[in-house]
Amino acid sequence: MKDFLNIQNLEECVMGVLPVLQQGRDLTLCLSNDDLPDFYMEDYSVLGLLVANLDQAHRVLVEKDFSVHKNADYLKVKFDRAEQMPEIVNLLSLNGIDCSMADIVDQIYQG
Repeated sequence: MKDFLNIQNLEECVMGVLPVLQQGRDLTLCLSNDDLPDFYMEDYSVLGLLVANLDQAHRVLVEKDFSVHKNADYLKVKFDRAEQMPEIVNLLSLNGIDCSMADIVDQIYQG
């Protein structure tokens, strides 16, 4: 029987990617033009996590075996289950890292 999704390795499946940015920085740093649709309405948003200390957040997430892509300006954390989003917030909070969820495209205007 042919595999419905044609997935070779279930570990390659990723539910989503959560951008993590330093509080007070330009929130659009983690977006490329390819990330945005050509046309969108004012209700378009991208959920991200704002942290007080980006380097410390990176260290904590890597120590807990999260898959993290690090850039000079932001992190992108891969997660497999929706339940991992609050786990990430709780993990950072328990390690003394102030964090909050935010819409990171709030400042973008399509004109």
